[in-house]
Amino acid sequence: MIPRGKLYISYKDLVSGIYYCLTDRFKFQKPTVDQHNNKLICLSVRTGFDLVLSALNFPPGSGVLVTNINIPDMFNIITGHNLTPVPIPVNKHTLNISPASVEAAITPTTKAILITHLFGGIMETDGLIAIAQKHNLVIFEDCAQAYAGNIYNGNSASDVVMFSFGFIKTNTAVRGSIIKIKDDALYAEVTARNGQYPQQDIKGYFKKLFKVAFVKLLTHKTIYTGFYNLVMAMGKDFEEVLDGFTKGFPGDDIFKQIRYRPCAPNQKLLQSKLNNVDQQCITSRIQLANDILTNIPDAYKIGFKNKMHTYWVMPVETNDPDRLINYLRSKGFDASQKASSLIKLDKLNTIPDSEELTLENLVYLPAYPAMSRRYRNKLTQLLIDFSSVK
Repeated sequence: MIPRGKLYISYKDLVSGIYYCLTDRFKFQKPTVDQHNNKLICLSVRTGFDLVLSALNFPPGSGVLVTNINIPDMFNIITGHNLTPVPIPVNKHTLNISPASVEAAITPTTKAILITHLFGGIMETDGLIAIAQKHNLVIFEDCAQAYAGNIYNGNSASDVVMFSFGFIKTNTAVRGSIIKIKDDALYAEVTARNGQYPQQDIKGYFKKLFKVAFVKLLTHKTIYTGFYNLVMAMGKDFEEVLDGFTKGFPGDDIFKQIRYRPCAPNQKLLQSKLNNVDQQCITSRIQLANDILTNIPDAYKIGFKNKMHTYWVMPVETNDPDRLINYLRSKGFDASQKASSLIKLDKLNTIPDSEELTLENLVYLPAYPAMSRRYRNKLTQLLIDFSSVK
């Protein structure tokens, strides 16, 4: 069974993280973490977003325009601050949101816009930012799924740019995020608030490193196949088992979980990962996507017209997702509908048009940069064959 993906962390990195935990524990060395140029290391993008909203202190009931697809926690953080998320639909071909839709959604109570880049695609933001600036809105860029080394660092005109380095993200440090804040006074306020949070437990981070090592080992083809067969033989839901390994913040009280500072070992590993980005890996990932998507029927393609797509994940669209998943798994490829925790926030009493991105018919292909030419060709042919079966 070809696993649905690989973690973007080496065993050497994991050993370094464990070493940082041990040296911090026994005080062999002091952590040195560089935080300059208005960049703040936070526990997660959720943490940084919550911190900035707290510092901005918008009046209750204020509107925040949002890309209508994101993880539930980001919408919950908005409502948790007594603000109202106003969804803007995403075009399924470009992964952009329309400047005209943004302009039409702005009211006197609108205070901010949260632009979310999806699947590794990088949205065209200049037009959106021009409208936001015209109406004096605070501009957030959620780049949790769009980190790609030196390919994109956020729009320089955005007020807040947020990158994630969580468990399954590109260049992961297991946990952690970088929050870039343009305004000096806002940066100082957010930094002060973050400094008041208790520090993440080093013991918990230490354990998480070992969990990541186990998951990394698990993604070797032979081991993954055996694990899949074992889980199925036990009558358990394979998706739920994997979710138990990879879910970043389980539980209902998101604020209780995210209001921490990352521990020094976490920060040190993140700094090391940022200093040693494997840019070739991202280039190879883009090439892999082009190898597969260029040759399959257009009806499958999501975001293929995005001009700066880096393919953190590779979803395709089908009218029969369950059957496609079962077909690919029967041929040795672990496709899934649950490789992402994204949800869609819809306006009431609206019907999506044919160009709007929906989640119900998406299937995430098992693909990663090191996939051999043989397997990428086989996966491509399977998709072609499936599309021809009535």
